[in-house]
Amino acid sequence: MFSDEKEIKNLEVTVDSVVYQTDSNEFKVVRVTTSDKAERKFTAVGEMPELYEGQDLVLEGKWVSHEKYGRQFRVTKCVVNQPTTEKGVKKYLASGLIDGVGEKYANRIVEKFGEETLDVIENQPDALLEVSGIGEKRLEKITESWEDQKKIREVMIALKGYDISTAYSLRIYREYGAQAPTIVKSDPYRLTHEIDGIGFKIADRIAAKVGVDHDDPERAKAGLRYTLRESSANGHVYLPRRVLVDRAQEILGTDKGLVDGALDEMIADGYLISGDELEGTPQIPVYLPSLYFAEVEVADSLCSLDSHGRAKTGLDEGRVDNLIDSYQISSGFDYNGEQRDALRAALTNKVTVITGGPGTGKTTIIRGIISIMKQLGWKVTLAAPTGRAAKRLSETTGEEAKTIHRTLGYTPPGTYEHDEENKLETDAIVVDELSMVDLRLLNHLLRAVPEGSHLVLVGDADQLPSVGPGDVINDIIKSRRVKTVKLTKIYRQSETSDIVENAHRINSGEYPVARNRDEGDFFFFEEKDPDAARRKIIELVSREIPKRWDLDPLSDLQVLSPMYKGVCGVDRLNEDLQKRLNDEGHGGEGIGDFYVGDKVMQTKNDYEKLVFNGDIGRIVSLDKSEKELEVQFPDYGVINYKKGDITSLDLAYAVTIHKSQGSEYEGVILPVLNQHFVMLKRNLLYTAVTRSKKLVVLVGSQRALGIAVNNDKENRRFTALTERLRRSFKENEQRFS
Repeated sequence: MFSDEKEIKNLEVTVDSVVYQTDSNEFKVVRVTTSDKAERKFTAVGEMPELYEGQDLVLEGKWVSHEKYGRQFRVTKCVVNQPTTEKGVKKYLASGLIDGVGEKYANRIVEKFGEETLDVIENQPDALLEVSGIGEKRLEKITESWEDQKKIREVMIALKGYDISTAYSLRIYREYGAQAPTIVKSDPYRLTHEIDGIGFKIADRIAAKVGVDHDDPERAKAGLRYTLRESSANGHVYLPRRVLVDRAQEILGTDKGLVDGALDEMIADGYLISGDELEGTPQIPVYLPSLYFAEVEVADSLCSLDSHGRAKTGLDEGRVDNLIDSYQISSGFDYNGEQRDALRAALTNKVTVITGGPGTGKTTIIRGIISIMKQLGWKVTLAAPTGRAAKRLSETTGEEAKTIHRTLGYTPPGTYEHDEENKLETDAIVVDELSMVDLRLLNHLLRAVPEGSHLVLVGDADQLPSVGPGDVINDIIKSRRVKTVKLTKIYRQSETSDIVENAHRINSGEYPVARNRDEGDFFFFEEKDPDAARRKIIELVSREIPKRWDLDPLSDLQVLSPMYKGVCGVDRLNEDLQKRLNDEGHGGEGIGDFYVGDKVMQTKNDYEKLVFNGDIGRIVSLDKSEKELEVQFPDYGVINYKKGDITSLDLAYAVTIHKSQGSEYEGVILPVLNQHFVMLKRNLLYTAVTRSKKLVVLVGSQRALGIAVNNDKENRRFTALTERLRRSFKENEQRFS
């Protein structure tokens, strides 16, 4: 039996496996074996550095009894030593820590060198050539990886002096390499916008360790910059001065006068910009320079493009109507009045916005615009903000469509082939899914639009706004300066689709009607208890829907949730659906949370692999020893992910509604529960419902659904694009009057 002492020190163990670790990799549940002759096994829990199988640890802590998991060792301190036994060295090398050494080569190397293995790798690496299968290339890979690990250890030791956790030290090292300690000491607040997961509190704690005083003006400036960056991540283009100072003061916990003084200095030095008061803004706005100039440039660019007047071909309304009539006859489409207005506007105005909900014919209009423009001999460019949206646009029009980034020739970390110096060669640009386009991306696009070309912006203004700063579609519409056609008449499936009908009911603040009829496509199942709702969703996806509608649970169905956390949040649903839908793969070897057969989503744009944020695929192969896997994407084929790339993947059995923007699925299943209270909003529910083509199933409580339908209060974004557009157009009119 283990001792019941309150505090245990110098408990020597070897890591058998890492059972669980949080997203930050700090808190872990680890199975270990004691290093004494008894070789007792137990579970250790607590904050520990990055661990691998076979590592030797010296632990401090105490024994605790968990009501569900029984007796565990609660770790208060963990020191990592290099393994000393042959068994430990084998596990250590086979863990994937050293590139080029998997389980097979770990066994061969240790059989050859025994307990001296690590000393051989360190001091006589050429001796590894004596091991069967190791040639010059593999040796080079092993030695480079070993040296990298040494550098990491050296940097980690240096960063430990600033009280930085192991998990964050690794992220800092990956970003800055050997320069990490120098950068951290000279500018610790830089970490807040360059290292994922490090916010102001952590950077501030590090700053205190390196000697930054609590009332140092530079600390106040860092707090102001951080506050503005955080606000832009939440969609704001600027903050009113009073709001900025109050929020920064709350973060800093310092005197308001110090914050005001620091802000004045930053404005005077040009690090921040205090915009002039504009009609409609609550008070003087304060911007990050990049967002200020983006907002001004977007307003000026739209005004400049629009001011070129009618098309160079001299199209009058009579000829346009004849072209539309001719297209209707040849295509078989029967456009209603609103749709004809949209076509006419796109052909006779330099800048046009076309907005409308599902079933109002936006896609049909885009087809007509393209066909007529091509008939006139114009070159037409089609673009969308995401790969998924571009693919949909291409499929529905039969024409090539690219992401806006690819259209502009984007190259990381931030260069564009096409800009104000090298315009796109085109007569017209049609952009779909405008609601997803943020201010910065629209600015880059407008810089590359040639004078005299037509710009047609299409989107649903009632969907969720862009993830990035701004609300460009609504700001442009509200300005009333750009020709806008709003489509209101339901045109698609109006008689048979409950989805389309209910989407418009939700958008109008009316309760959706779920008839739950056999031939219907919109269902609601009452499950007030979150656990019961979760179990119902699992059954619907894995058994009931595939059986009744012949829809594949992985390729056709998508579970959407408003939140990550909670019983019916994305994280828990992914865990349960993975076990149910990938039982065979889940029982085999995996890398972290991933197993062969898993449904996964790319979470950031990767321009080298040409896979993009939101793309969904399936894991088709996995090599645990090499920490590599392959994902089959429907649009790109098989893509290889090495050890460092895997962090850009998430399980995708369930995803957030925000992540679903720009996608369409055969069927959508959505929990709507009281525990999602803070996220129960009309535009969120509307966006989720409009993602489906054939089937929508809501599971939850009538009360929660009612809250979502009635809650049309938007978290207002601080933007001034509407006012800047009005000013630019007014100044332009005065100039030419």
